Amino acid sequence: MQKSILPERLREQQKKRRKTDSNRQLSLIIFTALAIGLIAYGAYYFFLPKQEKFVLGFYTYAQVDTRDFLETLSVQGTVVPKNVEIISAKIGGTLEEILVEEGQDVAQGDPLFRLYSAEVVAEKNAAETELGEARAKLAQLEMDQEIELAAERMKILNAREQLAAAEEQLKLQEILFEYGSIAKVDLEKAEQSVDAAERLLAQSERELELLTRRHEANRAAAEKAIAIAEEKLAKALENMEHFTVTAPSSGRILSLKIPSNRIVTAHQELGTLADLTEQVAELNVAPGQTERFGLGSPVTISLGQSEYSGVVAFVAPRAEQGTDGSRVLVRVEFLEEVTHLRPYSSVMAHIHLQLQKDSLYLPRGAYLTSGQQLFVYVIDGNKAQKREVQFGLLDGNAVQILRGLELGERVIISSYDAFRHLDEIEILPEGGHAL
Repeated sequence: MQKSILPERLREQQKKRRKTDSNRQLSLIIFTALAIGLIAYGAYYFFLPKQEKFVLGFYTYAQVDTRDFLETLSVQGTVVPKNVEIISAKIGGTLEEILVEEGQDVAQGDPLFRLYSAEVVAEKNAAETELGEARAKLAQLEMDQEIELAAERMKILNAREQLAAAEEQLKLQEILFEYGSIAKVDLEKAEQSVDAAERLLAQSERELELLTRRHEANRAAAEKAIAIAEEKLAKALENMEHFTVTAPSSGRILSLKIPSNRIVTAHQELGTLADLTEQVAELNVAPGQTERFGLGSPVTISLGQSEYSGVVAFVAPRAEQGTDGSRVLVRVEFLEEVTHLRPYSSVMAHIHLQLQKDSLYLPRGAYLTSGQQLFVYVIDGNKAQKREVQFGLLDGNAVQILRGLELGERVIISSYDAFRHLDEIEILPEGGHAL
């Protein structure tokens, strides 16, 4: 290696100069880094969003308390009359008068419609004529029979008189024959006269008996003709009574079906009538829900602002397939009179399932919607902090709390719309209103 020719003094100066330059460079680097750091911190502090501060001056709050909650299954239903009868005409004819309107209450036997049938009227007139002729024929028959019977009775009377005379003559001839005043041939003639008179009397009696039997047969035929005519007349009169269609039972007229030409046939439907004293609510329940209740389960039925009590009276043994899936028919009987309820009105039925005792709750308020039922603001001194909660059942003005709150905590229940994006807000204690 070649040894440096510089003097030792110069080499020391070069070393010192290089060391000084290195220190200067290091200081410059440190200064530059500090300057950059200060600039970055200033920019960060300047541009960093300041934490928003919100002060709530007016609000409503409530304390978490306990109460019992009834778990229910809510199902849409329909009010249906138990008994709906078809109003129909028993005879055909022309509908001349409509005496009721839809929605009208009627009593059993009240007139509803009036019909007219020329055919029925003609049948009634023909039956009256036939009956009159049959009665006249019977009367004439009875007169003729009386005359014939009188003649036959006269024959019998004459035959008896002849027999009596013949018997007297025979007695006389027997006496005379015993005295020998007459010949035996005269006695035999007398005996023959008695035999002839007896035969005549017997024949007359047989003819009277035959005549009586014949008269009875003829009278029975005439009386039967009268009975047939009377039956025809009664039927015609009954049909004429059916000209007035009456209410088969008491109830309300649900519908009227009037043909445009007003010509109706026998048994044609003219409307429907329902007994509103016995109505039920019919529900369509999902098959999986029917295992949660049974016959006799209490039910609260809501219609508008009104509520009615009922019980489950029938659960169909099988499900029926509908447009929105399979459903099970459940029938609920009302425990009170509901004659004022309109048939086929939609109702909401709440089937009672289970009573949950001593559950935490808050009163309902605007916080439920503004908090999206996910969080609430819990008051802690002069602040309120957002806290996640889980709500459960709703019962009237109370909402059940499943988790997230403790008994006695104070919760803001007015609207959160102005500050729901903040985790914490300041509150003015004097601006709070306890519910």
